[in-house]
Amino acid sequence: MTDRQILEAVLTEVRGLGTRMDKFESRMDGFESRMDKFESQMNRMEESQKRFEEETRNNFADIKLHLENITDRNISILAENHLNLINKMDVSATWMNRIMINEVRMNALTDQVARLQVKSS
Repeated sequence: MTDRQILEAVLTEVRGLGTRMDKFESRMDGFESRMDKFESQMNRMEESQKRFEEETRNNFADIKLHLENITDRNISILAENHLNLINKMDVSATWMNRIMINEVRMNALTDQVARLQVKSS
């Protein structure tokens, strides 16, 4: 093989490498474009996540306020009414006991009157 043939073979290889490098650069440009799109999507996802976290914090704060302002108040009202109901039941029970005692006394007196009537007749 002559020097000229060797040089032509090297030149052919170099040109082939140049073509391959052009294709590689083109693929790298496509890759960079996709990476830019990917980074843009990631940034949008991060922003969405931050908004979601903020909304979640606000919702938890709203729920906490609701529990403090409404539910706690309702529990207090129920507790107060429960105490009133217990007191009314105590009064009712006391009166029922008095009524029952008076019925027992009335039955005893009725029995005594019946016995006196039997004796007197």
